[in-house]
Amino acid sequence: MSKSINTNINTNTDTNNLDGISKLYKKVTYFDQYGGSLFLFFIITILLCISISYCYVKIHAQYIINDWPNQRCNPKIIPFAGFITRPEGTTATEYTYQNFNYCSQQILSSITGHALEPITHITSSLSNMVNSVSGDINNARAMFNNIRNFLQIIIQEIMGRLMNITVPLQQIIISTKDLIGKIQGTMSASLFTLLGSYYTLKSLMGAIAQFIVTILIAFAIIIAMFWIFPFTWGIAITSTALFVSISIPFAIILVFLMDVLKVQTNLSIPGVPSPPSTKCFDENTQLKMNDGTFKEIKNIKIGDILENNNNVTAVIKVDTKGSSMYNLNGVIISDTHIVKYNHNKKWVKVSEHPDAIQLNYIYDKKYLYCLNTTNKEIHINNTVFTDWDEVCETELLRIKERLSLLNEESVNENIHKHLDGGFDGLTKIKLKDNSIQYIKNIKIGDILENGEIVYGIVEINGATLCDQFKYIFNDNTHIEGGPNIVFTDTYSIISTLSVNNNYIKKQLKATSNKQQKLYHLLTDAGKFKISNLQFYDYNSCINIFLDKL
Repeated sequence: MSKSINTNINTNTDTNNLDGISKLYKKVTYFDQYGGSLFLFFIITILLCISISYCYVKIHAQYIINDWPNQRCNPKIIPFAGFITRPEGTTATEYTYQNFNYCSQQILSSITGHALEPITHITSSLSNMVNSVSGDINNARAMFNNIRNFLQIIIQEIMGRLMNITVPLQQIIISTKDLIGKIQGTMSASLFTLLGSYYTLKSLMGAIAQFIVTILIAFAIIIAMFWIFPFTWGIAITSTALFVSISIPFAIILVFLMDVLKVQTNLSIPGVPSPPSTKCFDENTQLKMNDGTFKEIKNIKIGDILENNNNVTAVIKVDTKGSSMYNLNGVIISDTHIVKYNHNKKWVKVSEHPDAIQLNYIYDKKYLYCLNTTNKEIHINNTVFTDWDEVCETELLRIKERLSLLNEESVNENIHKHLDGGFDGLTKIKLKDNSIQYIKNIKIGDILENGEIVYGIVEINGATLCDQFKYIFNDNTHIEGGPNIVFTDTYSIISTLSVNNNYIKKQLKATSNKQQKLYHLLTDAGKFKISNLQFYDYNSCINIFLDKL
């Protein structure tokens, strides 16, 4: 029984091994079974071919050498080229390699040449066509170049003839312009010279008139003293008759000088300046700005724009003393300020306006404020006031007649631009106590070197002036400021607008050096000193052209 079982087991084992081997052989390919034989066959075949070729080459070596250029690229000969023939100094292997490269290049060139013949033909055709088109284009360019050269010659000829006409004409125009400029300069110099001469003569006549008035006043005082004592009445009677006989013709002459020649005299008591009459607004006066907002006049700055595009060119701050205050349509203002009376369109003092009411209480504010503007008017509560200069139509016409640089359309604005003055803020002013202050630091109430009391300070918009200058006076005093600064010498009142080299030298300041803000003063004497020169205060900038100095 056990033997039977063992037999079955062995039988099954053998069967399984055969099946495994059978499966392995089923997966074996042709090359797995015969690959070695096939490879060996190819090797033997190649060696046989090589041997045959070598034998052929050796048998026909002389023939091949004789016909070498035609035979060197034969496939049978290429592998043995170095064994058949070779140049001296070259091994068989080197020459075989060189021959192989040569034949490869020749064969490839031949094949490539035939393959690319269609492309070469197309390229050649395109090249011929492009060359033809290029030639045509060059011909067209040559034609246009000829036309251009021809036109250039014509235009040059025309321009040459025009230049022959234009250059002399230009020279004539330049000469004419230069002549007109010289005439204008000569006339302007003559005008200002005449104006200066007029002011000098008027000042001289005013000094003479003042001298006569002073003598008459002194004579009258002496006569009055004679009348005090009875024992001198005889002398008093004689002196009175003499005084009357002298004063009547002098009075006629004085009236003629004042009414006809507009000579001004100072009839005040010498050494006692008359108190100034300020023309200003209460500090809380509300002004409407151009943007519709309101601002108190004490907060207005130069450069601000009031309604109706009314530019603020100067801000004036003055002492309240000497002013009588009124209420006109809700505006608190001093009595002498000028206002337009709508009933007859006339300009009157505030105190003369029928609607003005004098304040029934003591006005105790320390300062009043006013402005100068380009429109020369200030509108408040539907009431039209003049600005600080108080120039109305009549005054504007007189100023325009005096100065040709102010045209009719812009005379108001040009009053500031051309006629405003002002000093650089660092101008030094000497006070009564011998201390020195910059003009920008001067305060209201300060007493200056000769006892002048400052009752007002003025800030001026220097940026909108036509020019600013550096003035060098004969005594070597240097002053920087606006175009119209009024000063006095021994005999006359002079504006820097009309000075000549006999008084000062003017140097125009560069735009970049212009001061944005200039300063001026208002004094009870109407003047003040800088160094050794006497200058008139801010009111003189306009008053000199209105014969009020």
